[in-house]
Amino acid sequence: MANDKRAGRSTREMANRRHQSALWIGLIGIAVLIVASLFILNAKALGIGGLGILALLVLMRVFGNLIEGQVDRKIKLEKRAVRGAKAEEKVGELLAELPDDYTVLNDIESPYGNIDHIVLGKDSGVFLIETKAHGGRVETDGETILVNGRAPEKDFVAQALRNSYWLRDSIGAIVGSKPWITPILVFTNAFVPPTKPIKGVYIINKKYLLDVLHRTSRPNAILGQVWENRKDIESKLM
Repeated sequence: MANDKRAGRSTREMANRRHQSALWIGLIGIAVLIVASLFILNAKALGIGGLGILALLVLMRVFGNLIEGQVDRKIKLEKRAVRGAKAEEKVGELLAELPDDYTVLNDIESPYGNIDHIVLGKDSGVFLIETKAHGGRVETDGETILVNGRAPEKDFVAQALRNSYWLRDSIGAIVGSKPWITPILVFTNAFVPPTKPIKGVYIINKKYLLDVLHRTSRPNAILGQVWENRKDIESKLM
């Protein structure tokens, strides 16, 4: 069962911040260009000669291009965040289908960036899930992920591992023993052929996610402690 924190909330908030930033940059740019235009219209009264007007026109052109570039960049980042939020929401909907012997935590802050989802399975283990909205084809090249034949913008495996170590230590501090964490990279829009985990990180399409979560882990006492203390873990991580 999922907790009350909505999947993708932080990413939606990020998209909104980027949208607001684009608006402010655009408004400030327009204001500056209006002021410059007024200077040009009143050049004679202000004692601005032909060279001064020419300089203002050049500066307006350069400044306008700069503002346009900044706004375009913010809009692209906003669209990327919206795609990411939609991907997290899709995975959140899948995780909401899990039965009562699972606890799902969404949108958990860590020192290495937000963790999209954490799943505590009574009999299956502890899972850390990072959701990716990339399209196309995802493959592996040795110990590297390739998205459409190229390395992605970040090292997704390293990110998942850093968060997994942090989660292991955080839960260990609560239950007294460090549990095994299974990190999963879930691509919601890309084709992911069957592949071996990289450094223990599973790389899958969303349609295989529940199958991985339903696999029973090797019996261990730590998993029982995690399940018994799941409320404390949720309160500390949230």
